[in-house]
Amino acid sequence: MSIKVVVADDSAFLRKSITDILSEEKTVTIVDTAVNGIEAVEKVNKHRPDVLVLDLIMPEMDGLEAFKRIMDDYPVPTIILSAINPQNMDASVQALLMGAFDYIVKPGGIGAKDLPRFREELRSKVLLASQSQIKKIFSKASSKRKITSLRQQRIDETFEFGLYLKDVKPIEEEKSEEIDLVSKKAVKPKIKPAKAEVKEVIPPKKPKVKRKVTISKKEVKEVSRDKKKSTFTIPDLKPAIGAFVKSNIIVIGASVGGPRTLRTILKDLPLNLSCPILLVQHLNAFFLESFVKSLNTACKVQVRTAKDGESLRPGIVYVSPGEKHMELTLKGTDPHIRIFKSEPVNFCIPSIDVLFFSAARIYREKTLGVLLTGMGKDGVAGLGAIQKLGGKTIAESEETAVLYGMPKFAKQQGVADMILPDYKISDFFLQYT
Repeated sequence: MSIKVVVADDSAFLRKSITDILSEEKTVTIVDTAVNGIEAVEKVNKHRPDVLVLDLIMPEMDGLEAFKRIMDDYPVPTIILSAINPQNMDASVQALLMGAFDYIVKPGGIGAKDLPRFREELRSKVLLASQSQIKKIFSKASSKRKITSLRQQRIDETFEFGLYLKDVKPIEEEKSEEIDLVSKKAVKPKIKPAKAEVKEVIPPKKPKVKRKVTISKKEVKEVSRDKKKSTFTIPDLKPAIGAFVKSNIIVIGASVGGPRTLRTILKDLPLNLSCPILLVQHLNAFFLESFVKSLNTACKVQVRTAKDGESLRPGIVYVSPGEKHMELTLKGTDPHIRIFKSEPVNFCIPSIDVLFFSAARIYREKTLGVLLTGMGKDGVAGLGAIQKLGGKTIAESEETAVLYGMPKFAKQQGVADMILPDYKISDFFLQYT
């Protein structure tokens, strides 16, 4: 069955290049292209594609406004084309918070050696997006939530994100050489370079019946094995000695589809939350500052990027910085945050497992671990460690998970005490704290 794709970008060069790359996939059909936001809305309504590849900076109607209208009228898994530029990084993050499936950094100006990575990432993300649950989640007809509630949520999101629209401006192109993504020949206009992030593609499958399993020390240690040997060693489950913890702790891991899910969970938590929250979101480091700023604006609790060596305070959400791992460690008897560079764990930097294991060892039964939407298995073994040491564990349910990968594996392995949709998780946070 062919995957129908619409490509929307005001650059003829990028439209052709992306079309050529995706056409190499036998299962993909480019049904149409659009040169601005108005056309993007029209083409989606006309063709009802399986995936939309959407630029945010376009004439007549910008991509963010087009995306909002598309998700209101005909929800479609959308991959945002983003340039690494301060003028539109906020807009890229807003699209993710509004429900875009994922993003891909525009390839303008990158060297020929980086082209295979971009080509593979583009193809992989389109194939993965076609398998996501975005149509189901956003469809008013199939939603299990009240239509009025969903409509009000969209109105609230649009109002908040509209504050960013005035800052979205056209990117000034540099007059340097650009490499054709298919032929690898030099052509003209450019956009600033950025390294594309490659993620492992794990097609979602139907979940199995939940069963309890015991995680052995051997299985715990094997979680760090990678195609590239990791220098990071997953600790055993021996509790940290001498730790003095003053409260419970919540640790959260998310990947593809996480930004919007995290906003749903965190936005209504009270300012006087009695415990700290530590969060790992798989996201390109260039977007982290905008992501944290956007969450902080939408939430009552303070959301900030974690710093190496800082102590934990209740009512604050600490977000792991990009391209570095985050774990908990002891200074004397007090838990502190450690930020460090190392090899990928489960193909990921930062890794959810790194955070979860460290929290389990120090906070033990006072730990609540939450594994949200995403692909792969990062966080599954860590969730098992939390459960084994007496903590509570939650995996997002298939009902709301944009990509039912990580939480699916957690359910299959029996390491999730509760399976909850995103809109019920915050209620449990309040009971837990």
